[in-house]
Amino acid sequence: MSYISSLFHIVFTTHGRKPVINNDYRNNLYAVIAEEIKTLRCKPLIINGTQDHIHVLLHLHPSIALAYLMRVIKSKSSVWMKASGLFPLFDGWEKEYGAFSISASHREAVYAYILDQQNHHAINSLENEYHRLIMKAGLQIYSGDK
Repeated sequence: MSYISSLFHIVFTTHGRKPVINNDYRNNLYAVIAEEIKTLRCKPLIINGTQDHIHVLLHLHPSIALAYLMRVIKSKSSVWMKASGLFPLFDGWEKEYGAFSISASHREAVYAYILDQQNHHAINSLENEYHRLIMKAGLQIYSGDK
C-alpha cells in the first residue's frame, strides 16, 4: 500500500490585488472553491481570506497535479463569481499563486493562521505576509529582473 501526504497551503490573489471579494458573499465563494477541490478528489481543510486574496489548506490527491488543480479552481470560481453578480468589480485572478508544502506537524498552526486572516491583515499587509511565506519556504522572491 502507498502512503502519501501531500498537504499544501495555497495563496492566490485577485487581479491587481484589488479588494473585490465582498465580505457578505465570501463564504459562498469559498463553498464553490471547496466543491471544485472535492471534485478533483482533493480534500479542502479550510478556505479563508480577505477582499484581495484567498488562503487554502488542502490535501492534494496523488493523481492531481497542483498546477491543474489551481487552473481549475481559478477558472471555475472566476466564471461563478462573474455569473453570480455578487462580485461586480471582480475581473479575474492573478496568474501566479503561492503553494507551500507543509508537514502534518504544522497543520494545526497553518489552519489557525488561515482561520484568523481578517485579524491578521488588520496588522500585516499582504505583501509582507507573502514575502514571509516565500522566505520561510526557502524560496527566492522574484523581482521581475532576469
